[in-house]
Amino acid sequence: MGALLTNRFMMITLVGIGHVFSIKEAVKYIVLTRRPDAVCLELDRLRFDALETGTREQGEAPFLFRRLQRIYDKAAETQGAQVGEEMLGAAEAAGEIGIPHYFIDIEASPMVMNIFQKLSMSEKLKLFGSVIGASIIPKKTLEEGIKEIGEDPDKYMEQFENYFPTLKRDIVDYRDRYMSKRLIEISKKHEHILAVVGQGHIRGMIDLLEPYGAHVINLKEVQEIARGLVDGSIKMPVPKGGNIYEGSNNDVHFGFNVEMETSEEI
Repeated sequence: MGALLTNRFMMITLVGIGHVFSIKEAVKYIVLTRRPDAVCLELDRLRFDALETGTREQGEAPFLFRRLQRIYDKAAETQGAQVGEEMLGAAEAAGEIGIPHYFIDIEASPMVMNIFQKLSMSEKLKLFGSVIGASIIPKKTLEEGIKEIGEDPDKYMEQFENYFPTLKRDIVDYRDRYMSKRLIEISKKHEHILAVVGQGHIRGMIDLLEPYGAHVINLKEVQEIARGLVDGSIKMPVPKGGNIYEGSNNDVHFGFNVEMETSEEI
């Protein structure tokens, strides 16, 4: 990726989330306090519409991926959440402060079908065993597993890569590049954009976006805010008014004056 100096300031904030955690209000809090110029979501239009209407367009998805969705739903229920509610929270907060939201992810259904067809028979069998096994584990064991993922999502992603290298390459790495390119394009219109993406994408995207400036709020920090909102130590800000963001001493920002070179591929 190349970058040319200009007089324009650009900032990208990546917010790491987990789709099964009860963090909707925390994500809204972050948007309302950071007050970016635009919010970007790890979704495509069809998935967002399905979340808003509470429907699931899974008819053409392979059986294993439909089963995997049920596992996500079950995991979210143990946390008192619904899968994807944090994305709706980000869009709601954007609407409250009058800024646009963008969808930065590739359309899911064609991607899933393509990936499944590329898997070898041994990989399909391994995936089948993992999904079926996960669907029958006891609730307590599931809760413990979710807790471990929340405490160390990078370790979970490394295990996923070791066990399913093809899926890691085609589902995670490819989308890291796709979404990073989308953010760079959107940054042409808005000086500060805030992107809500799965924590598993943070490491890959921050490397790709390093020349363009980025600030990361990891899943652990989001969960800490969620706990603070529940116990009352953190108050939800009023959405209207001026810039209400107050940074802490732990905040680290990287800002660069850049001009995007669209002819280069990420």
